[in-house]
Amino acid sequence: MQAGLHGLTTLTGGHFGYALKAGARIEDSAVIHNTSDEARTFHVYGADVTNAAGGGLAPAQEGQKMAAVGAWLKLGSEATVTVQPKSSATVLFSLAVPVGTPPGSYLGSLVTALRTPAVSGGVNTETRIARLVELTVPGTADLQVTLTELEHRPADGGEAFTVTVRNTGNVLYTFAGTLNVIGGSSARTVPLTPTGIYVIPGGSATLTGRLADLPAFGRRAVTASVTATVPGGAAKTVDSNTVRLSYFPWLIATLAACGLLALGLLLVITRKRRRAWLRRRAEERTALRALRRELRAGNPPADDPDEAQAGGTGHP
Repeated sequence: MQAGLHGLTTLTGGHFGYALKAGARIEDSAVIHNTSDEARTFHVYGADVTNAAGGGLAPAQEGQKMAAVGAWLKLGSEATVTVQPKSSATVLFSLAVPVGTPPGSYLGSLVTALRTPAVSGGVNTETRIARLVELTVPGTADLQVTLTELEHRPADGGEAFTVTVRNTGNVLYTFAGTLNVIGGSSARTVPLTPTGIYVIPGGSATLTGRLADLPAFGRRAVTASVTATVPGGAAKTVDSNTVRLSYFPWLIATLAACGLLALGLLLVITRKRRRAWLRRRAEERTALRALRRELRAGNPPADDPDEAQAGGTGHP
């Protein structure tokens, strides 16, 4: 599918871009090409566009309630179009901006869906091609960017960081972000991903980054910085809160403390054993000195009965 005036306007990538005041209406067309060898039936509808969970943009499903561009797009013909092989068909549509619509950027899409019937009890499949419809309602542009708290958790030997960007203004923008790390020998930056995707007014996108090569000992201060840029317009940079990290080799310290405790216990036990040995030596020396004094005095030791009896018997 391509814009009806593809190649005759400044549209980018075959998408649709309009600048309309509130209450204005415009008519346009899209051309659907069938390059296959059999007739194809396509379903065409307007849809709102939202930020996808994993980043990027995604059109709403057919049948969902549309609140903006998806509701303002009206087809000028049937929503179901059958295109013959190697042929094309033109679909007319109009875009009417409601009265009172605030200034800002609005994003929608014109979707062409091809459904494939289920085979042998399988499931239906649907192939969708969407062309963006970018609408600008003139007025004062309000570029507003807010960030959630910068969160972190250990991951793969490093530290994983997450922050969410919210577009609280009225203009569409893309963004790029980094983690600014202070500490160690020098400051450094780590890129946040994804980058360069659109965030619609009222939308949000989550950025992630990983800080590796962390020290065993030291401190780091980490801040997320995000720059939002309006295509062809202004830019704004905002910073998140600062996360302060402290690193200490607890395992090594615990092992060292256990080693010191074991060494201390060994020293205490050794000291007690040495004191007991010294006491025994002192007692032995005291007994030996007493024995020597008795021998010098001519008295046998009191614990030798034979010597005591012989010493007590006199000869005439």
